[in-house]
Amino acid sequence: MTTGHIDAATLDEDFAAVSEMFGTDIRDPHSLYREYRQAQPVMEGDILARFNVPSQADYSNLGRQVFTLFKYQDVLAVLRDSKTFTSTLLNEGLGQFLGGFLLTGMEDGRHKEIRSLLAPAFSPRAIQEWKLMLGPVAQEAVTALRPVGRAELVADLLLPLPVRMIYEIMGFPRDTEQMQAFAARAMKILVGPQRDPEKMRLSMEVAFQAARELYDETLDIVRARRAAGSEGSDLIGYLLRANDKGRTLDDGEITELIRQFLPAAAETTTRSFGSMLVALLERPALLQRVRDDRNLVPKVVSEGMRWETASQFLARQAAVDVEIRGVKIPAGAALSLASGSANRDEEIFENPDEFDIDRPQRVNIGFGAGAHLCLGMQIARTEMEAMLNALLDLPDLRLDPDAPPPTIVGAQLRGPRAIHVVWN
Repeated sequence: MTTGHIDAATLDEDFAAVSEMFGTDIRDPHSLYREYRQAQPVMEGDILARFNVPSQADYSNLGRQVFTLFKYQDVLAVLRDSKTFTSTLLNEGLGQFLGGFLLTGMEDGRHKEIRSLLAPAFSPRAIQEWKLMLGPVAQEAVTALRPVGRAELVADLLLPLPVRMIYEIMGFPRDTEQMQAFAARAMKILVGPQRDPEKMRLSMEVAFQAARELYDETLDIVRARRAAGSEGSDLIGYLLRANDKGRTLDDGEITELIRQFLPAAAETTTRSFGSMLVALLERPALLQRVRDDRNLVPKVVSEGMRWETASQFLARQAAVDVEIRGVKIPAGAALSLASGSANRDEEIFENPDEFDIDRPQRVNIGFGAGAHLCLGMQIARTEMEAMLNALLDLPDLRLDPDAPPPTIVGAQLRGPRAIHVVWN
């Protein structure tokens, strides 16, 4: 078994491929979203096609009719009504690599059954146990950087550290080479979709192979853990012990559940945390305030998730004919839900483009809402709080005046590509 630093160079290549596919170099989609919120809050067509970015609403390029929603109340209403607006079309996207076992793409009955079994693993007690696990991991990584006095944080910390953290939460062996291989496969699943048919054929083959390998190796770990006695406060330990009215999870189901968290968990954390960190570094007074009062860390993370949602779009499908703001949407049509736009809706958030940790809390729809709220949000939030607390211990952490300032870019996925910092 080997432990230590994950190969950030390889991760950087995989991360760049995902950024190229879903992100693009768009710096400010928010001005465009603002125009649509005011003039055309329900648009026929998929705005992501304008950016030439793959969309969950028509992942397989089937030519399905798509409508884009930009307003907070509309997006929230769709997410909360799982009868009228189903999420099974997500199985055409990421779900197809996960054996149709994607939680957010399950029908209500099946989804409720699995969520009940998962509940103890995401309880306040379990999350507190994660915090106790992750604090030392984050501190160790930041302490290793401390003597250097400067870093490019995306490559040096924000890519490798969330990978270590997610595998700690899952309960995987602390084997750096294995974690590196798992992370690479998870990234390859994310770049399966392509707008070019020929590129998509090749990338889909790679994605399916990566998903199979991820399943097989995770299954070996789950079986070994069960044979060892199903102990532990990590996610695998909880799932091995899960029991809801006599219903338990077999090794295959546990493997499917674990696998589905791996493609997005670390990647989403990297982008979300990167954008939030840029906001803090560009506001030195706020950074100092948070450094002096660590009770503000959860508020910073919440505002960061609202201010620059890592994944800017969600998708649902109309089960029946409906009408939203006078626009008729036929049964079978897909809805591309602009959560990044909704989280900056002027009717809901005062001065929405400002990074304001003191604003009243609202439902953050970047991770969905209602019955299909993404459980990965709890993982990402816990990782981000641990990372921020560790970085705040660096004396006088600030942007490097001799390096290019960070820029947040992307359409479907948003985040900074680099953050150059120095400290005393």
